[in-house]
Amino acid sequence: MDTLLRIAALMALLCLPACERPEPPDAVVATDPARASAIASEPSEPEPDERTRTLGPFLAEHWQLPIAPQGPAPEGWSEAEASLDPALCGGCHPLQYADWSTSLHAAAFSPGFSGQLLEGSLAEPAALRSCQTCHTPLAEQQPVLASGEPSPHYDPALREQGLVCAGCHVRAHQRRGPPRRADATAAPEPVPHGGFEARAEFQQSRFCAPCHQFFDSEGPNGKPVENTFAEWQASPHAARGETCQSCHMPDRRHLWRGIHDPEMVRGGVETALHRLDAEPGHVRAALVLASVGVGHRFPTYVTPQVVLEIWLEDASERRMPGTRRRAVIAREIDFGSFTEISDTRVAPGESVKLELDRPIPPGAARVVARVTVDPDHFYRNMFEGLLPTLDDPEARARISEAHRRASTSTYVLAEHTAPL
Repeated sequence: MDTLLRIAALMALLCLPACERPEPPDAVVATDPARASAIASEPSEPEPDERTRTLGPFLAEHWQLPIAPQGPAPEGWSEAEASLDPALCGGCHPLQYADWSTSLHAAAFSPGFSGQLLEGSLAEPAALRSCQTCHTPLAEQQPVLASGEPSPHYDPALREQGLVCAGCHVRAHQRRGPPRRADATAAPEPVPHGGFEARAEFQQSRFCAPCHQFFDSEGPNGKPVENTFAEWQASPHAARGETCQSCHMPDRRHLWRGIHDPEMVRGGVETALHRLDAEPGHVRAALVLASVGVGHRFPTYVTPQVVLEIWLEDASERRMPGTRRRAVIAREIDFGSFTEISDTRVAPGESVKLELDRPIPPGAARVVARVTVDPDHFYRNMFEGLLPTLDDPEARARISEAHRRASTSTYVLAEHTAPL
């Protein structure tokens, strides 16, 4: 349960207040020494925190989490215009809705997440509210108020749908989004829901930062647990002007593919098996994984694990005992002590190599190398440990389903062979 308490504390870091910094007053020229002394002694305006400095005034206001209740819809609006239901958004935005429906944003209120909110440390009112600020950020998705009292705005069906369209695009019933494309079809007349406010920030990486960066948090070994935005800032991709949206929302698609998607990962890394010079009767080979298209560390978060393996097989494709070499690419943290055990992740533009260097045993016929991706490595182990502690039937059912899903998400990214 110490691990769960630590995770709850980390989730709360995402909910730091995002207050827009006021404009400074006009300069005052003080010719009176007493007046000048009084001005000098006035307390200076506090510096904005890291989150506010990074986001800027508009996004700091836009991403005040949880998002305030929308309030009454403008007079004369239709049910579809006033609704926060993604399916009704899909009536006019069918492609975006279809993409979103397949995404992890739509699954943000997953069995693994929601099951933890039913029993245990994350079910406490404060944690319950803070943990949902990214997974289900709307006030209408929150069952309780900050006081712990039941929320009068709560919509259970909306909560189950995770990060919905309105989470990014709707504030006080005002629609916001990126500027219209030059070749976009004309909006119908009259314009639904009063049109929208076009903002360039929707096309910038910092738009994603509130939920993909733990601000003002040093984290184990000086690195926040969620550090994706900072990793991108330090990457060649950022220097070239490539944003989060460039990879995860190509052509403005609402897909947000990541480590769970084999084709997405294959587009970001290259793997190869190299035979190296060796003396007779000896084998030297290297499996190399290069991060060529990933704009942050690979993998960026603490939950996945990527495994490199290289071994020898006989003519019948049976692995020869004692010949396997193995390496893990991951960031491993002990959340009980909040310390980093290891960090072997690959930075953008860099590579990792696993070598096999040994005498060739009798019967060996080829070298085999494999890269396996385990997107839910941490979660699977966490759910396995959590299940015996649960009494609530619904919590057990949800965590059991989460464990099942985490146990079936592993896939082989690449496999290479070379004859001896």
